[in-house]
Amino acid sequence: MSSKIIKTVFIAGSAIMVTAFAASAASIENKDSSAHTLSVTEDGVKNEIIIGANEIVTICQSGCFITMPNGDRAALSGGESLQIVDGAAIIN
Repeated sequence: MSSKIIKTVFIAGSAIMVTAFAASAASIENKDSSAHTLSVTEDGVKNEIIIGANEIVTICQSGCFITMPNGDRAALSGGESLQIVDGAAIIN
């Protein structure tokens, strides 16, 4: 194979992988007028994520557990869309 073909195959494969990861990520939209802090545990690592008012963030590339501002907990597989309304999660 020529190096041009190999490069093209590599680029196409990379684009497919990026699309697959983006499609499996969860998105969270904060519809409240104030920021909220979520506790997110992904691959055994716990982090706190601050989501500003009316901000949308993408998390959980490979699934995770989240704790919402009001204490509710949820397990996400990565394709969900969440909205924070009055500090509570609405999962779509």
